[in-house]
Amino acid sequence: MTANQSQIHTVYYDGACPLCRGEMALLMARNGAGLLEFIDIAAPGFDPTPLGVSLDAMLKLIHVRRPDGGWLIGIPAFEVIYAATGFPGIARWLRRPWFAALAARAYPWLVKHRYQMPHNLVRGLFRLQERSCPVDGSCRVN
Repeated sequence: MTANQSQIHTVYYDGACPLCRGEMALLMARNGAGLLEFIDIAAPGFDPTPLGVSLDAMLKLIHVRRPDGGWLIGIPAFEVIYAATGFPGIARWLRRPWFAALAARAYPWLVKHRYQMPHNLVRGLFRLQERSCPVDGSCRVN
């Protein structure tokens, strides 16, 4: 089952970042309902000018374009991304004000150091995440 255009959120991610690329690969594989479209902002020829957002801003925080043209940036973007790809437990945590505030404080540090993250650590984190929330929806994160 695929979503119609009026339901699709567009995810803009940094494909030059191993951490980002790994996370997006996992999410793309779980995008069976077609609720997300993924755009690599590091791809040759990508131009954010028509979007009204600078590339620098997009590299600092993940951006998701809502179907109505509005933006979700940073942690609210991740909430929508994880909910759309079958990680309801993670999305629920991101909706909790105290956890969202903590994640919002940690996220800029992670973004700043994302290129230095060891590839094996990144791969392991996403394998663990996928095991804790299989595609059948039986997530173990509450």
